[in-house]
Amino acid sequence: MSKLYGVPLSPMVRKVLLALEIKKINHEIVPVMPFNKPEGFEKISPLGKIPAWEDDKVTLADSTVICEYLEDRYPEQPLYPEDPAGKARARWFEEYADTVMLPVLGTVFFERIAKKMMNQPVDEAKVQEILESKLPGTFVYLESQAPEADFLFGPDLQMADISIATNFINLGHAGVNVEPAEYPKLAAYVERLLQHPAVANRIAEDKKFLGTK
Repeated sequence: MSKLYGVPLSPMVRKVLLALEIKKINHEIVPVMPFNKPEGFEKISPLGKIPAWEDDKVTLADSTVICEYLEDRYPEQPLYPEDPAGKARARWFEEYADTVMLPVLGTVFFERIAKKMMNQPVDEAKVQEILESKLPGTFVYLESQAPEADFLFGPDLQMADISIATNFINLGHAGVNVEPAEYPKLAAYVERLLQHPAVANRIAEDKKFLGTK
């Protein structure tokens, strides 16, 4: 059976998990922690990246590479627009989520949740600095891009939405939400993302693992 290496709380692993679930691709999760990778993992992921993917045809690392491979191999239930302009715009949102959102939103999650799981002290001053100086810029941009209804490319959840949603899931776990009064379009869009059945299922699984309601 195809294997996904990583832990579901990772935004990058969750991104691939959502693609797999929406496309209904059978797989198993092989737990690999970022700071405790098993011996020989570099044979699967030469750069040490998580997630990594292994099936009967390829061994891949990097969430974007994996998701594009899944899209090409399993074109049913497409996760990218068909037209070149739309596909390019979708890839931009995926890149923005991975390189801009993750360092900001992900740091809040790391400080408030991951560090507690590792029995390390939380740097709440660092969290507050991010919430006050870095998060607003991200929210302002996403507010300008958020659709009035549905998702970024219509009624179906696609990879651009998944890439954004997976970061907001971890931000929510860290106790931070989008204020509708300040960012009405973004707040409504994020609410639609989190209510999507596949996303809601991932959140429920996370909460089981975290022991939260």
